[in-house]
Amino acid sequence: MFVTMHQPNYLPWIGFFSKVMHSDCLVLTDTLQYTKHSVTRRNKIRTKQGWGYLTIPINKKFHGSRICDVTLPADKSWQWYHWQTIKHDYTKADFFQQYEDFFEKLYQEDFEYLWQINEEIILFLLKCFEINVKLFKSSELNIGQELEGTDLLIAWLKSVGADIYLSGPSGRDYLEFEKFPQNNISLKFFKFQHPVYKQRYPGFEPTMAAIDLLFNVGPQASEILKASGSIED
Repeated sequence: MFVTMHQPNYLPWIGFFSKVMHSDCLVLTDTLQYTKHSVTRRNKIRTKQGWGYLTIPINKKFHGSRICDVTLPADKSWQWYHWQTIKHDYTKADFFQQYEDFFEKLYQEDFEYLWQINEEIILFLLKCFEINVKLFKSSELNIGQELEGTDLLIAWLKSVGADIYLSGPSGRDYLEFEKFPQNNISLKFFKFQHPVYKQRYPGFEPTMAAIDLLFNVGPQASEILKASGSIED
């Protein structure tokens, strides 16, 4: 069983979903440390001027906390702003109306935790992109927090029954390779070649949130995501 892992990011980019599409199981690592500059709370969307961030105004006190413990602001005005911005920039995209209802309702929900809105978006996009995987959260795996680095990762992998770990390319820089065969787990790396697709405005901006792909190409998104990724040793 191919297993990949990723933090539960806000409006994840398309590379996230392409990697998951090449896996059998996704572990959302919500017990990792939250940092204020991470895409756990922000991501990029296409605008007429090029691109811009949508950022959730998380309190600075949560810097260094576990992601699963981070709460959303009591002031919900950011939800209205994010929805209005998305609607303004995508309302004329070819497939926006097909998915509009979900996002309109999403930004009216009274979520307490950051992971809740992020997970809701991820689950919806997995369905839209026709990605069927087993889903776990590290906070549910009961792995001792005394572990770290490759040891922690392998403990998570073993707890979900992994045969193969599909790492992102940056894993080549920090993973302790020798520990995987020692635990009967193969190590593979994901290679992503960014596709060029029709966007709402002239020109092309890469690394947008995956909703950009969804709103612009609709049902073709699944095929595009599959073709953009491959697995390497």
